[in-house]
Amino acid sequence: MSKNFSIDALLNTTTNNNNHHESQNCIPFYTNPLLQTFLNHLQLEQTKSINQLSHSLTTSDSDEDDNSSNSSSVNKTTNNSSSSRRKRTAFSNEQLIELEAEFQQKKYLSLVERSQIARSLHLSEIQVKIWWQNRRAKWKRIKAGQLRQFSTHCETNKILCPIPVHVKKPFTS
Repeated sequence: MSKNFSIDALLNTTTNNNNHHESQNCIPFYTNPLLQTFLNHLQLEQTKSINQLSHSLTTSDSDEDDNSSNSSSVNKTTNNSSSSRRKRTAFSNEQLIELEAEFQQKKYLSLVERSQIARSLHLSEIQVKIWWQNRRAKWKRIKAGQLRQFSTHCETNKILCPIPVHVKKPFTS
């Protein structure tokens, strides 16, 4: 018995073997088993989220005691994710003026300089380091923008000057 390995024959055997796909009106194709597991897990998580959301929207005030355990667990997970990330540092005007003045003098700090600045401004060394990195990135962006602007300005205002060409003439006396 010879087997037919044409595309049609392979697709027909695939559809015959996967009848459950036909019931869902899906086109059969090969998927990686790990990808399929991931997609199934993702679909399950989405279904759970939708069910929780619809449940919380349909429950009345009398069900509040029943939901208190669910809402506290949700609050705990939100607090954990937000507490692991530091709040944004709001620098005072005096601190910013001092940091800017130092930055105008030096674009890079040594460890000793960073420590001194942090102590004098009542900041942590990490706050000073991050501020310096961010300020240096801004400075580089501004410099790059000015360079682009200058180069486009120069291209539009080109002045054409003839280049002198020296022609050798025989010396006659």
